[in-house]
Amino acid sequence: MSSDRAQNAQTDRSGQQHAVGEADRHADLSDSDSSDNDLLSSDEEEAISRGIDASLEWDPEGGLPCPSVKRRRVSMTPASLQEGDPNRWRDAGENDSAPVPSRFAPRRVPGPQLDAMRNYSHSDLFLLFFTRAGIQKICSHTNKQAGKRRAKGSKTRPWNPIAREQFCVFLALVLYMGLVGLPALADYWSEDSFFGAPFCVRLMSRNAFLGVLRNLRLGDPEADEENERKRGTPDYDPLRKLQPFLNDLRASCKAQYHPNQNLSIDERTVATKARIGSHQSPRDKPAKRGYKLFVLADSLSGYSWNFEVYAGKRRQASGKGLSYDIAMSLMDRSLGSGYRLYCGSFFTSPVLFRDLLSKETGACGTIRECRRGYPATKPDEPDRKSPRGTVKWLRQEEVLFLKWRDVSLCTTFHEAQDGRSGRREIKSRAGTGRNASPPAPIQDYNRRTRGGDQSDQVLDRRGALRETKRWYKTLFFRLVDIAAANSFILHREIREQLGKQPDTQKMFRRALVFELAGELYPLQTTSLASAYAMQHLPEPLARADATARRSRATRGRQSCVYCRRTEGKQIKTPWQCRLCDVPLCAIVDRNCFSKWHRRFLPSHTCV
Repeated sequence: MSSDRAQNAQTDRSGQQHAVGEADRHADLSDSDSSDNDLLSSDEEEAISRGIDASLEWDPEGGLPCPSVKRRRVSMTPASLQEGDPNRWRDAGENDSAPVPSRFAPRRVPGPQLDAMRNYSHSDLFLLFFTRAGIQKICSHTNKQAGKRRAKGSKTRPWNPIAREQFCVFLALVLYMGLVGLPALADYWSEDSFFGAPFCVRLMSRNAFLGVLRNLRLGDPEADEENERKRGTPDYDPLRKLQPFLNDLRASCKAQYHPNQNLSIDERTVATKARIGSHQSPRDKPAKRGYKLFVLADSLSGYSWNFEVYAGKRRQASGKGLSYDIAMSLMDRSLGSGYRLYCGSFFTSPVLFRDLLSKETGACGTIRECRRGYPATKPDEPDRKSPRGTVKWLRQEEVLFLKWRDVSLCTTFHEAQDGRSGRREIKSRAGTGRNASPPAPIQDYNRRTRGGDQSDQVLDRRGALRETKRWYKTLFFRLVDIAAANSFILHREIREQLGKQPDTQKMFRRALVFELAGELYPLQTTSLASAYAMQHLPEPLARADATARRSRATRGRQSCVYCRRTEGKQIKTPWQCRLCDVPLCAIVDRNCFSKWHRRFLPSHTCV
């Protein structure tokens, strides 16, 4: 139901993946990091984990803010409310006039910012986010970390310096593990045929993969150690181990795509086993422990254009609340003017919406009734017992507050009613059907916030995320997922512009894995496809031990499936495909065997 969705502001996410195996745990435990063992705590962090901005909520009894609607309000009698009183909640039938919206003027043409004359492969699109220079820096830092570990006398296997090609294979395996889930990391290299994954064995040994995972560094290890010595000082950067890669990926996401007019801020919780001050434990999320990742996404395509990782109190706070600072930083000035932002109750506040409007950006979102700036409750305000479809609204200059059932909404570019109908059939307790019409602002909110939700659901279903004890590795895997998801969106929009059918998300990732692995192991990639193709072999329909010699030619013939489907002819053949179990012609002038597999099995390399 629309009211339920607007009340919750975010859909529930799917559950987190299985725990990592013994080999994964060994790889993480061998990399000691004191910063991962310090679990900080503050009122702000506890409030954020509950979806509350402590600096903007109002609680008369003090302590942590409460999102409950049981807030003490100013009591006003109906006699004190005059017809023209601006503080009076009005009915849906009363006229309202919204401010003149800003003209939509993006800095660039919305959509992919790519060379229209170039033919991009799946890996070409992915490597727009993992640039050659970026991968080379990661390889250099990883090799440096491995050298430091060996210099300290760490009891690890010999280390062969990793190059760009090997790191692409490592990324291919990480994405493959997101597509093909197994209970433990070691199972991908298991000799047990039930669990074993020949694809992983062909590309990289288990010890080589664990070596990269164990020594993975996204920044200079010496700079990380220098930052650790600053812990407890204003110069300490809690995201230093992730920040270099985070900045590069953010810049690439902005450069390769320009969003459409409607945007949404999505809160994503990244599950982890690490212990760090910025971890969150949202009560309404499947992940029990994790980090807050705030993402600005295109509502139409789901493209993740900008993002931030919650890392505790900000150095340069505006004094208007954490949610205010995050929203303003996500809305980059390079977007242009006339954009419309949809957000959840954590971000929505009259102060934020007015400041966004001053920058020619509209905003709409669900709002907590205990948020500062929300109008005082009036006697005629609807409650849960009001008839279904009851709408009340109140305008404070450019800001509109609207209540529908138990949903409260705040917007700066809607009218209370604009004539649009969103009727849907519902059933009453008596079982009879009747209509309910959500207000236009709520219809827009529900429709525009689906882009970020769908993108998050894709990451949960096909994510490469594996819980590790190193927080920066866990977040790195989620950022790999974002890069893969954005690559797919670019692929889809490019194909649609050319009038061609795009791949599905699953098939895109499958092709991407093969292409990344093929940079170093083209023979292995080809052999995997050939191994499957070799299972499609012609064999006689008649068995020599089951049919009399004189009658084999008659009894061992059946109608060719390809001839019957394509030409409508009943042509007998003694041959069939062993794997497909269908009769097919296999003679010089009528090779239906080859035509069948090329037409009906295009995703495989067949005879």
